Amino acid sequence: PFHLGYTVAERSHPVRQMRHSLLLLTALVASANAAADEDRCRDRSCYPITGNLLIGRKHRLKASSTCGVQDRERFCIVSHLEEQKKCFYCDSRHEWRPYRDPYRLSHKIENVVSDSYETKNQAWWQSANGDQNVTIQLDLEAEFQFTHLIMTFKSFRPAAMIIERSSDFGKTWAVYRYFAYDCANSFPGIPEGPPTKHTDVICTRSYSDVAPSTGGEIVYKAISPHIATDDPYSDEISSLLRITNLRFNFTKLHTLGDDLLDYRKEITEKYYYAIYEIVVRGSCSCYGHASSCIPIDETLAQYGQEDIVHGRCECTHNTEGLNCERCRPFFNDHPWRPAVANNTHECKRCECNSHASTCHFDQAVFETSGFVTGGVCDDCQHNTQGKNCEQCKPYFYKDPRRPIHDPYVCLPCDCDKAGSKNEGICEGEQDEERGLVAGKCYCKMNVDSHRCDRCKNGYWNLTAENPDGCVACTCHLQGTWNNEGCNKQTGECTCKRFVTGENCDQCIADHYGLSEEPDGCKACDCDVGGSLNNQCDVKTGQCQCKPQFGGRRCDKPEADHYCADIDHYKYDAEHANITHGNVEVRETPKDPRGLSWTGEGFVKVNERSTVIFKVADIQTSSDYNIVLRYDPMRDQIGWENLEITVVRPSDPSPESPCGNKDPASDLLIARLHPGARYFEVRPSVCLEAGVEYEIKLGFGEKRTNAPDRTASLLLDSIVLTPPTENLPIFANLEDQRAQQHKAEYERHACRHHSLSLVPKSDLSETCKSYTCTIAAAFIQKGLECKCDPTGSVSGICAPEGGQCECKTNVVGRRCDKCGVGTYGFGPSGCSECACDSVGSLNNQCDKSSGQCVCRERGIYGRQCNQCQPGFWGFPNCAVCQCNDHANLCDQQTGTCLECRDLTTGDHCDRCQDGYYGDPRLGVGLPCKPCPCPGGPSSGFQHADTCYLQPATSEVVCQCRAGYTGDRCGECAMNFWGEPNEVGGSCERCDCNGNIDMSVPGSCDSKTGDCLLCLHNSEGAQCEHCVEGFWGDAKGRQCQRCICNTLGTNTSSGACDRVSGQCPCFPNVIGLQCDQCAPNHYNIASGQGCAECGCDPTGVEMDHEGNPLLQCNHFDGQCKCKRGRGGRRCSECEDYFWGDPTTPDGCKMCECDRTGSMSLQCHRNNGTCVCQDGSGGPLCNECARGFTGQWPHCKPCGECFQSMGFHRPRA
Repeated sequence: PFHLGYTVAERSHPVRQMRHSLLLLTALVASANAAADEDRCRDRSCYPITGNLLIGRKHRLKASSTCGVQDRERFCIVSHLEEQKKCFYCDSRHEWRPYRDPYRLSHKIENVVSDSYETKNQAWWQSANGDQNVTIQLDLEAEFQFTHLIMTFKSFRPAAMIIERSSDFGKTWAVYRYFAYDCANSFPGIPEGPPTKHTDVICTRSYSDVAPSTGGEIVYKAISPHIATDDPYSDEISSLLRITNLRFNFTKLHTLGDDLLDYRKEITEKYYYAIYEIVVRGSCSCYGHASSCIPIDETLAQYGQEDIVHGRCECTHNTEGLNCERCRPFFNDHPWRPAVANNTHECKRCECNSHASTCHFDQAVFETSGFVTGGVCDDCQHNTQGKNCEQCKPYFYKDPRRPIHDPYVCLPCDCDKAGSKNEGICEGEQDEERGLVAGKCYCKMNVDSHRCDRCKNGYWNLTAENPDGCVACTCHLQGTWNNEGCNKQTGECTCKRFVTGENCDQCIADHYGLSEEPDGCKACDCDVGGSLNNQCDVKTGQCQCKPQFGGRRCDKPEADHYCADIDHYKYDAEHANITHGNVEVRETPKDPRGLSWTGEGFVKVNERSTVIFKVADIQTSSDYNIVLRYDPMRDQIGWENLEITVVRPSDPSPESPCGNKDPASDLLIARLHPGARYFEVRPSVCLEAGVEYEIKLGFGEKRTNAPDRTASLLLDSIVLTPPTENLPIFANLEDQRAQQHKAEYERHACRHHSLSLVPKSDLSETCKSYTCTIAAAFIQKGLECKCDPTGSVSGICAPEGGQCECKTNVVGRRCDKCGVGTYGFGPSGCSECACDSVGSLNNQCDKSSGQCVCRERGIYGRQCNQCQPGFWGFPNCAVCQCNDHANLCDQQTGTCLECRDLTTGDHCDRCQDGYYGDPRLGVGLPCKPCPCPGGPSSGFQHADTCYLQPATSEVVCQCRAGYTGDRCGECAMNFWGEPNEVGGSCERCDCNGNIDMSVPGSCDSKTGDCLLCLHNSEGAQCEHCVEGFWGDAKGRQCQRCICNTLGTNTSSGACDRVSGQCPCFPNVIGLQCDQCAPNHYNIASGQGCAECGCDPTGVEMDHEGNPLLQCNHFDGQCKCKRGRGGRRCSECEDYFWGDPTTPDGCKMCECDRTGSMSLQCHRNNGTCVCQDGSGGPLCNECARGFTGQWPHCKPCGECFQSMGFHRPRA
C-alpha cells in the first residue's frame, strides 16, 4: 500500500542521478501503456507509481513568512568562506528567473520545487529575518498516499520543528514527528528515543544539529524500515499514509548566541530559515483499486504527464470517486473495501433481475446472508418485490414458464373471490419440493379447483357469504355418481350402478363394499362349489363357506386342508384282486414328467384275466364315470372286448339318488382305444355314499376271433369321477357365466390333463383355479392334509390335490412310504437300494434292511457288489496273492492289506524301508534291520533303506543327503556334525551363499565354521563385510566404501560395515561426509565445516517468517536483507555506513566519485579514503597541504614543507 521514492542524497549523487532518470523513463513507458496498467489490477490490488507531490503544485504551497515580500530586504550569512561578499538582498515581489536582478533575488516558497537539475541550488525559499515561528503548508486537491519527504536547507536546519498531517482537508491535524536540538526544552512531555510502533509520536534530535551551516537535510519516512510491519494493509498503516494536507512548523532558529546580547538589525539579518528544495514523495490514494491517475483540473493538466502525480484515480474493480472510495452505482452487493494483495474486494453488481435500476448496501442483510450478499434493490418494477426483486407482489404470481428477469414474469392472480380466501390471493411461486403451485388459489374449506370456483365433492351451493364456501350434501359421497355427492347446484343425489337408497348409501342384493369405485359396490361372486349360496357380508364381502373352505369367496381350503383332484377316487391295480395277471413294479423316475402310472407300477393282464377293485370311500351319492388308466405297450389295436361290472351289496334305496337307476346299467361293455393312456367309460354309474362296491374288469379277447391268445396290456388303475356336465359350476345351461366357465375349462383341456397324469406344476393357472370349485361339488368339504411327520418336510400340503412335500425318495400323497428302489423310511427320507446291476437280480431291496437279491452264492454284500473275504476282482473273484504275509487284499485291485513280518508292497513281496532281505515264497530270506550305521532304533540311523550286494553279500546303505561312507557314518562335503553319536546328525554349512560349494574345505566338517568366504565377506558364517566394504553380506551385497576426502576423518578408520557411514569431521554430515551440517560452510578446509554465524536480524526471511541462517556453502556469505551487508549481514550494505541496529540506522556513503579512492566509506564513521590532493570527510575539498579551488588542488610547495608540515598521504 506504500511505495518509497528516492532521497536527496540519491539525487545529488551521479549514480543516483542515473537511477532517477531510469525511474522517469519507466514512468513514461507505463504512462504510454494504459492497457498494461489495467492488467495490473486484474485479480489483485494495484497502486499508482510514486513521485514528487510538489511538482505542478507550487500554487498549493504557502509559507507564513517570506523575505522581501514588501520591499527589498537585506540578509547576511554567518560565514563567507564560499562567497565573495557577506550580505545580500531578497526581493520576492517578482517570480524567480535565472536572469539578472531583481528576478533572481526572489525567494518565494515556490522556489522549493525544482523544475530542472540545471537550476538546482540557484533558487530557494527564505523566511523574513529573525522570524522564529514559521509555517510551510501544502494543501492538496485530493487525498494522496505519502511515503517520505526530504528537505535540503540553505541555512541552518531548525533547532526545533514539527511535521503535521491532515486527511480531512485541514479540519483536523495530527503530528508525524517532533525534531529538536533539545527535545526536553523545546517539546516538554513528548517522549524521546526510537519509536517501537509506527504510530508512536516521538521527538528526535536527528537532523537538528547546528552543523552543517548549509546543505543540511531533514528526512522523514512515514513507515520506518526499522520497525517490523505485520500487516502492510492494516488500517493503522493506511491512516499514516493518507494525507490531504502537510504542514511544517519551524519553531526555533539556531543562533550563535549574539542575538541574546545585541538586538540590532544587523544581528538578526543572519538568522532565518532558507530551503533549497523540498521533495514530498507519494502517490495518488486509490485504496488498491487503480494503477494510474489523471488530472483533476486544467492547472495540473498543463504539466507534462511524466512529472506530475495526478490526484484523480482511474478506478477499476467497479469503484469510483477521486480516490476510488466508493462503489459505482448498482455495484453495492458487497460493502466497499480497499483492495488487499490478491483480494481485489471488487464491488459486486446488485442482482435485481432486470426489475430495478438502483440499489443500496444493507449491512444487516449482508450479515444475515453469511456475508455473501448485501445489495437491496430500490423501487422494484413489473409487480416484483424483495431485496433482489425476486418475488411477486401480493395478488401476483411467478409464471414458471418465464425467466425471472422477464418483465412479464409476474401475472395477476385469477381466483374466484366467492370461493377463495384473503380476497383472492394466490400462491406466488412454483416449488415441487414444498408442494407449491404458482398461481394456485387458497380455497375456502369446502371449495377446490385451481380458481376456487367449484364446490368440493359432497358439497353444493357456492356463495361468497358462506365462510366455508359451500354446504354439505346429504348424499353418501361414495355412493353417488362420479363420487361427487350431490349436484353442486341443486343438491340432488344420483346413485351409482350397484348402489341404492334415498341417500345412495346401500349396496343392492348380492353386492358389498360401498366405495369410490365407478359402480359403487362389488358383486359377492361366491364360489359355486365352496359356498353355501351367493350371499355375502355387505361390508367385508365374506361368503358363507362349506366345511373346511375359506377365503372371502370360499374358494380356498382352510389351513392344513386341501381340495381333492378330479381323480381323487383312484384305485391302483396292484392292490386289486387279480386273476391271470402279474404285478410289474416300476422304479419312480426322477423327473415327474416321465411318470405314466400311479402307485408302484402296473398289472400285466392277459385275455381271460379278471381284476376286481374294492370301492368303499364314496362320500357323495352321485353319478360317476369309470376311467381306466393303462399302457397299451405300443399296441396299435386296442382291446376290443372288455366287460365292466358294478357289484352292489344290495339294491339302492328308493329315496336314494340311485333309486331310480336301471340295474342293467351296472354292466358296461368297453373297447379300449389304441395309442391312448386312459379311457372314460360311458354311461355313468350311480354310486351311493357309505356303500362298499366291487368293480370287476373282465378282459375277453383282445381282438375278436384272432388266433393269437398271448395278447397283454399294462393296467395302472381305475378312477371314479363325476361327469363334467353334472358339476354345479357347469350344470346351469341358462347361466351365461356357467357356459363361459365350461368353455374355458374345456378349452384348456383341464379334465384331460388331470386324467393323463400331467404334473401339477405343468397345469395352467386356469385349471388350478377350478380345482377347489369342482372338489367342493362332489366331496362337499376340504380334506385334511395329514402329512406324515416322518416322511414330509412340513405339515402343509398343496392346496390343489393335497400333495405333501416329501423328503428324499419318499412318495405318496401323505409322504408315508419309500419309493420303489429305496429303503429305510425315516427322518432323513429313504436311501436308494443301489443294487449292483451285475450281482443282483433287480434294483429292488428289502424296505427295512435294504438287502438286494444277489444272483450267485459267491456274490456278497448288501448291494451284491463284493467278493467273499480273501478273494478279489468282482464279479470274477480270485484268491489274494500275498506270499503268506497277509490274509486280505483290496476287493478292486488285489493289493494286499496289513502285510506282516516287516514286509510291504502290493503282494507283501519286499522289505520295509530300513530293512533288507527277500520275503517272497520260495526264497525265504527274512527282513533284517539296515546297519547304517546303528539301525532303525539306534538313534543314529542315517539311511532310509539298504540292499544286499549279490556278488559280495555285503549290505549297501543308501545314505540321506549330507551323509557319506559305507555305513553313512561321515558328513558329506559342505555338511558338519557328529553322525556317529546317539542323536547326532550332519547339518548343512550356513555361509549365507558366500562360499563355492564345489570347493572342498570351504567349511569345517566338525564346527561348521566357514573357511573360504567370497564376495568381500568374512566371519564364521560369512555374515560380515570385510574392512573397507559395507552392505548386506548375507545378501552378497558388500560394496566398497565411498568417502569424501575433504569431509572424512580417515584417522578414525573406514566406513561402517553395515550402514556405509563414513567417519566425518566436525559439522560434516552425509553418508559419504560430503556436505556441511545446516548453517555451516567451507567443507574444503579439510578440518570440518565452520559455523555461518548469520545475524538473525540481518538476513532474509523464509515463507514462514523465519530467518534464513544458511550461508553460501563455499564463502560463508549470508543472504542479507535489504539494507544489510557484510559476510554475516551484521553490517550496513555496500556503500552505506553506521550501525543498522540503532534508530539512526545506516547512512549512505557520500564519497565524491572524483576525489575518493572508492565509493565505499568506512563502515563505522562514514569517512572516505581520498585520492592524493583531496581531503575532507567526503573527499570533496582540497587536502591539508594543498591549495586552490577543488578539484583543482595544487601542493602548497617547498615553503609548506620547510616549515615542518607534511601533506597527509592518501
